[in-house]
Amino acid sequence: MAQKIKVCFVMAGRNGVDYHRLEIPFNKLNEKYSDLEITGVNGFTLDNPPTDFDVIVLNRCSRQAEPYIQMAKDSGVKIILDLDDWIEVPSYSNHHDGINTPIVENEIKWTLTMADEIWCASQFLADSILTEVPDLTPVRYVPNAIDFDQPQFQLQTRKQDKYTVGYIAGSTHHKDVELLYNPLMNLLTQKDYNLLVAGYAKQNDTYWNYITGIFTSGGNLDPRRYQKIEQMDVYNYALSYNLCDLVLAPLSKNLFNQCKSNLKVLEAGAFNLPIICSNVEPYKEFISQGLVYASEGNWDKRIKELIKSPAKGAKMGLKLGEYVREYYNIELINKKRYESILNILD
Repeated sequence: MAQKIKVCFVMAGRNGVDYHRLEIPFNKLNEKYSDLEITGVNGFTLDNPPTDFDVIVLNRCSRQAEPYIQMAKDSGVKIILDLDDWIEVPSYSNHHDGINTPIVENEIKWTLTMADEIWCASQFLADSILTEVPDLTPVRYVPNAIDFDQPQFQLQTRKQDKYTVGYIAGSTHHKDVELLYNPLMNLLTQKDYNLLVAGYAKQNDTYWNYITGIFTSGGNLDPRRYQKIEQMDVYNYALSYNLCDLVLAPLSKNLFNQCKSNLKVLEAGAFNLPIICSNVEPYKEFISQGLVYASEGNWDKRIKELIKSPAKGAKMGLKLGEYVREYYNIELINKKRYESILNILD
C-alpha cells in the first residue's frame, strides 16, 4: 500500500476563517481522498513538530512562531499559506490596535516568502499579493465554498410577519454600514418591512451601538421593526439567514475590501436569497451575470423595489442559489486543494 501524504492544517481557534478555509475543507478532503492523512492542530510544539508532516497549511490567523516555520522549511516540509484577506488591516478596523497589528502583518509577510504555494480566496487578492511581492512562489486562486452537508446550510426557512431585510456580519464592518445610513433614512416612511441585524457581540458594544444607530436611523425606526440577534458560533451563525427575505452586503471601496472574498454572496445563495451588494470587486462576477443587485448608490430604491416585488426577489434568489451550488460547492473547490498538495510534492 502506498504511503499516505501527511497534511497538517493549523488553526487559531474556532473562528470563521478557520471554519471556511481550514476545518471544513480539510475534513472533507480527509473523507474523500484515501491517499491523504490529515491532522488539524491549534499550534506546533516540540512534542508535535511540523517535521511530522509532509505538508503544513497555515492561514493569516495561525500565528505560528517563526522557529517552527523555519524548522519545516529546513526539513523540506512543504508550506502552504492560505489567505482570505489583504495582509494589512485598515487603521479604522477594530482589529487594528496600533501595536500588535503591525507585528502580525510582518509575520504574514515573512511567511509569504517561506511558502511553497499561496492560496488566495479571490483572484483580485492573488493579483494584489503578486504586485506587493513580485517574486513569490506559485499563487493559486482557491475560492470559498459552501458545504451543503453542514446542518446550518440546510434550508430551515422561517417566515416572519413582515418582509425582512437582513444584515449578517461582524462589527469590523462598521465603516461599510455607513453606506446604508441615508438610504435607510429615506425608507423610514416605508412601513411594510422589518430590519434584522445578526452577529451582535457584547464585547464589541461600542461598534455595535454605532451599527445599531445606523440601522435604526438614529433611533427613529420603530423598535418593533428592528431585530438584533446575538453572535452565534461558527457552526450556527448562518441560521439567521432563514429569517430573511433579502440580505445586504455593503462594502466601501478600498484595497482591503477589494481583496475580500465573495462569501456573503455564497451564503445568500445557499439560502436562495436575493442580495444587494456594493459594486466592488468581490461581487463583480455575480453582478455582471445579473445574479445579484448592485447598489450603484441606490440602496433605498433597490430595497424598495424588492419589498414591493417579493416574487422578483425570490426568483433572483433561486437563480443565485443554483449558481452557487454548481460552481461554489465544497467538493468542486476542494479539487483545487487536492491538486495543489499533489503538485508541490511532485
